[in-house]
Amino acid sequence: MKDDYINGITKTSEFEDVMFIDILGTTDTIERAKYIEDVRKKCREVNRLREFDNLLKAWITRNAQLLKQADSKNTEFTDAPLVLKCGKWTATDAGISIAEITKSGDIIKYTACPHPILPVERLVNIDTDTEKTKIAFFKDMRWREMTVDNSILANKSTITQLADRGVMVTSESAKDLVKYLSEVASLNMQTIPFYRSISRLGWIEKDFAPYDTTIKYDGDADFQSIYEHVGECGNYKLWLEHITALRENINIRLMLSASFASVLIEKVGALPFVLHLWGTTGFGKTVSLMVASSIWGNPDMGCLTRSMNATANSIVRTASFLYSIPFCADEMQQIKDRWGNYDNFIMFVCEGIDRGKAKAKGGVEEQKVWKNAFIFTGEEPVTKANSGGGVKNRCIEIEVKDKIIPDGNKTANLVKENYGFAGKKFIEYLQAIPDESIKNEYKQIYTDVIENCDTTEKQAMSMALILLADKIACECIFANSSPLSIEEVKEYLVSAKTVDMPERAYEWCVNWVAENNIRFSDNLDENRGAVWGKIDNNIAVINKNVLTEAMNRQGYDFSACIRKWQDKGRLKLNSQGYITHQTKVCGIKANYIKLILPDDEAEMVEVEDADNPFMQEKLPFN
Repeated sequence: MKDDYINGITKTSEFEDVMFIDILGTTDTIERAKYIEDVRKKCREVNRLREFDNLLKAWITRNAQLLKQADSKNTEFTDAPLVLKCGKWTATDAGISIAEITKSGDIIKYTACPHPILPVERLVNIDTDTEKTKIAFFKDMRWREMTVDNSILANKSTITQLADRGVMVTSESAKDLVKYLSEVASLNMQTIPFYRSISRLGWIEKDFAPYDTTIKYDGDADFQSIYEHVGECGNYKLWLEHITALRENINIRLMLSASFASVLIEKVGALPFVLHLWGTTGFGKTVSLMVASSIWGNPDMGCLTRSMNATANSIVRTASFLYSIPFCADEMQQIKDRWGNYDNFIMFVCEGIDRGKAKAKGGVEEQKVWKNAFIFTGEEPVTKANSGGGVKNRCIEIEVKDKIIPDGNKTANLVKENYGFAGKKFIEYLQAIPDESIKNEYKQIYTDVIENCDTTEKQAMSMALILLADKIACECIFANSSPLSIEEVKEYLVSAKTVDMPERAYEWCVNWVAENNIRFSDNLDENRGAVWGKIDNNIAVINKNVLTEAMNRQGYDFSACIRKWQDKGRLKLNSQGYITHQTKVCGIKANYIKLILPDDEAEMVEVEDADNPFMQEKLPFN
């Protein structure tokens, strides 16, 4: 905050009261002296040093006067959370006011607020080191509370925002309300309770919100309910018995393990990942999602389980708020229209950071970060044949082919009434283990996955997290079960070859040539003159324009793939070493690519059809 105050000083800006309050509130004399000198240096640069010195002197004098008066006057609010010193202010159930004597001897009364109001907590955010104040005020026959940024309380032009929350403040009374609150805060530094605060869930070094009761929530009111939904309710034994039986199904077990794994991501320094359960409606996907989120709290829709019918900004804010706790969402297909395809969305959420956006009034918004797993359900896979390798790397997909929960209604009702115990037990168990031990165990599992599975590093990272989480869950929650083995999960990992997009593009291209072999014939009657090239022994000679357009329609980048094909010896080069050949086909010379086809012994990747398959399609020129 100090730097913000100093950087805000310009030739024309107002000296904010909050800066002087902050200076006087710095109890360490050396730190206070450094603070003042830093401000004086800035004021000297903008030729306002004398003005600052005079104001600081006035504030010091005024503060000394208030301290002298403090013992003589206290707030007199009925049933207020605190009784505070209020200096020369009259603070009663009738409101907040002050009387001043003019030079002519007249008494003028100023009303800061027509009802009781006072600061009751000081909150310093652990992540941002910014300070907020919890305000209590009496209105409509009850005490109400709200947490407000100090920058709002310290400025007459912003404190009027409290009117939207029920405080009776106007542009005329704003200045007096700012003075009253700042003076009461200054007089009661040792009386008003101080707390560390957080505006999100999850890890705070060794602590975990909301389980650490010494940490207060100071975030958006929009997320207050979600914050409160994380916790215990009902009967742990009922939950444990029911979920233990459900874990016999590998799909449910992987969902549960991914949910536990979410809180390991930051511990081991891994990246966010996606687990996607997909299949026909009626197999229990939504209920399985509720089971996974019941580990942490209320799994009902709108609580810890949510629909994907949300804006990009809402998803970012929610992911950042959950931070360590998994983002569990149903009906993945709903995002297609907003994101264009799944690829963009998967890559975005797995980055774990949002790019800062410009504010309407200048500056950049605080960058959002998250370190959690994303557990989705849907009716279709989210990766396609033409998905980038990065997308396939970051997503573990599970196809549901049969009903996975015997009685969906029974399970849904049970987890909506009994939840939140397992997550807390899991966290408490982790807190007793040195972080280095967790990291070492994760590295060992990761190494074992790499050595025993044909998969990529990022796939192995995600599955290693799931396996580690399952192992720990067996130790502290499901005591009578054995951890998942690599053999049990290896079928859910994509092969390294499948993740390789140029390799998938090559296999698609070979199949495309085979499916459209009539276009590579010199029989003009048979192919109606639509000639794309020719087959010369084991080489497909393909018109470059036709191939480029066909690949682009499938979502394969021609330029990127062609370079990889060249490196792997998939292309026959011309005499100058270039990929393009000027060759005659049906008597017409044009630019062609010579693709080397696999021999009979070559292994082929099983390529799924993309959304718009280009097999026996209309000619691109028609």
